[in-house]
Amino acid sequence: MEVVFSNEDLATEILSRLSAKDLLRFKCVSKRWKSLISDPLFVSIHHRRSRRISGLLVHSYTEYGGNTCGLESFFHASINFERGMFDLMREGFPHSTSVMTALCDGLVCYRSRRTKDLEVPEIGVWNPVTQERITLRPTNCHVGYIFGLAFYPVGSSSKMIPSFKVVSIQRPVLDQNSYSFVIYSSQTGKWKTSLEICYCKDELHQNKHIYFNGRFYWLTKNQHVITFEVEKELSGVITVPGPMVRKEGLRKVCLGETDGYLHYVCVDMSELRVWILTNPCQPNWVLKHQLNVDQFREESSDQHLHRVRNSHEYRGRDHFALDTLTFHDDVVYMVVQGRLCSYDFKTASRRSFFYGSYIRHYERLPPIVCPYSPTLATIGIPGLKRDCSASITYQGRPRKKLKEPLRSPQF
Repeated sequence: MEVVFSNEDLATEILSRLSAKDLLRFKCVSKRWKSLISDPLFVSIHHRRSRRISGLLVHSYTEYGGNTCGLESFFHASINFERGMFDLMREGFPHSTSVMTALCDGLVCYRSRRTKDLEVPEIGVWNPVTQERITLRPTNCHVGYIFGLAFYPVGSSSKMIPSFKVVSIQRPVLDQNSYSFVIYSSQTGKWKTSLEICYCKDELHQNKHIYFNGRFYWLTKNQHVITFEVEKELSGVITVPGPMVRKEGLRKVCLGETDGYLHYVCVDMSELRVWILTNPCQPNWVLKHQLNVDQFREESSDQHLHRVRNSHEYRGRDHFALDTLTFHDDVVYMVVQGRLCSYDFKTASRRSFFYGSYIRHYERLPPIVCPYSPTLATIGIPGLKRDCSASITYQGRPRKKLKEPLRSPQF
């Protein structure tokens, strides 16, 4: 073991293939391991190799004018059956007072719930693995309740210092026919209102947006996508393909990303279609996948689904309910009869997830569901502890006593 880890390159090659959660524990093995695992170059290598998602973060809630009504659930739907991440999420996320708004490269962005006494929401940025957390309070700007997150785990400069940006999209105070953008940068520690204005009369989906390759995409309720390029602060409006979606079908559309391309998913009658946007600058949609959803109508003897079908939510409605949630790596994630399911177009296989409760179909707001990839990268506020302003609160990883000494892993 000592011979292997006397070679730093070999040690990096081995350790960078382990999970972020395991590496966090291995920092306690020795000062040498802690130094290696904390090194920005190692974090960069590990981040590139661990881009595959571990699961989905699901937050289902109902918000009426500051009050939380009905059933609520927040959980990590693991793809690789890792129970520890589920517990980590439940313990660290303040779901009783907050609403998850976005994920980006392992960081979670959330806001405080709407209340009559809170005019400006507080925004939290949190790394579930390292348990670092920062609370932001917008100052000298007008923000809404829809926030996006852009995270640069290895930095946006040669210094390799992690950084992030939070973007708020909202209607200007005196104009209901356009959208404005407010940006917070961790590098400057300040909020600023962008000069960019996007002219669009459509109402936004609150939980249907995505960020990748430097651009935000917000799905509207009228067949459009609003785009915003973060660095250049340029916006645009893209028309999505397919038939016009009526109000009752708004839950059957979603956005996603595969191989760096935007995808649009829509269910029309018994057909689920997936389009790919080949060029965001010159919008050109190409139909990529088609799927007959009648196969999901198969009856099940599962007592859980029997309870869902006979609940008050389904009385007087079609017993078959299917909503699309998100799309990632050619896998579409859906709610079918209250259960979280996925369909992989690469393998033509279906999978069901079960976590003791079902996701309601007919709530006022659809749940927000985001693919999650754990990361060791820090939030990246180098001078925060020395110069804390009234609008920022930082919380590092809490220290816990180990019940038993850690041992070096056997390779």
